[in-house]
Amino acid sequence: MTSRAREVVVATGDPQGIGPEVAVRAAGQLAAEDPGTTWTLVGDAASLRALAPERAGVNVIDVPLPAPLIDAPPSVAGGRAARDVLAVATDRVAASSSRALCTGPLSKEAVALAGEQDFVGHTGWLARRLGAEHVVMLFVAPQLRVALATVHLPLSAVSEALTRDGLCRTLDVLARGLRERYDLPRPRIAVLGLNPHAGEGGLLGEEEIRVIAPAILAAQDAGVAEVSGPHSADAFFREGRLAVCDVVLAMYHDQGLLPLKALAFGEAVNVTLGLPIIRTSVDHGVAYDIAGEGRADPGSMIVAMRHARDLLPG
Repeated sequence: MTSRAREVVVATGDPQGIGPEVAVRAAGQLAAEDPGTTWTLVGDAASLRALAPERAGVNVIDVPLPAPLIDAPPSVAGGRAARDVLAVATDRVAASSSRALCTGPLSKEAVALAGEQDFVGHTGWLARRLGAEHVVMLFVAPQLRVALATVHLPLSAVSEALTRDGLCRTLDVLARGLRERYDLPRPRIAVLGLNPHAGEGGLLGEEEIRVIAPAILAAQDAGVAEVSGPHSADAFFREGRLAVCDVVLAMYHDQGLLPLKALAFGEAVNVTLGLPIIRTSVDHGVAYDIAGEGRADPGSMIVAMRHARDLLPG
């Protein structure tokens, strides 16, 4: 029995942003270099073909715009279109293990304006739609990997959101994902502290003592991975430290993404672990200010689509 061809399905994102443009350009390049993979764009077909009339080897699944794009972005129409495209692309990928999802940028504000007030990002939405109990946001770049213990939260809410049990689940999902997706049988996970200097023994905060260190010990006892920490975040992102771990687990969004984007902007791929599907994404936003001008760089989309393909079996 022959295996089915691999397919990367791209949700092209907010139609008023740069997502459709970079998706069309990336798919054209990748179809030329790898015609053995099916490259599928999900979005408004008329808009996509206006960007590139026909691209050999690129499939398009039409999700027509629900309303004219009259209002300036972020808009209700743009948010509704992005949500509809994401739903169609996700359901297509969920139907076959030979498909992977790559998501283009959308605006959380636009999707909220379209009626999904609790939408705070692709990751949580995908987890709910696909029935995943606990997911982890991982960023993969040539020189490092960074995972997040919390995602899109106000900074004031991070401490309360961090719990021992939650961190244990994050470490378990992260370790399992690294084993299954990246062939790391015993991944080395470096866990950062929350507070300056990892709390200085409780002088600068107690989260390391009450929450983070106990979760590390539990993970060590469970043998899910080689887990170390809590490490002081301000001193960790150096070549020598990064060389002795497979992934850094940051406690909140900017703690992990500030150094990641400083070191590897445009090279990092957003991967969601814990889903029943493969999902990657670009590492940039909608960039409304340059949309439609032909200036958007497709580099991040190319990397994200390639990575999705490479994670597929076969």
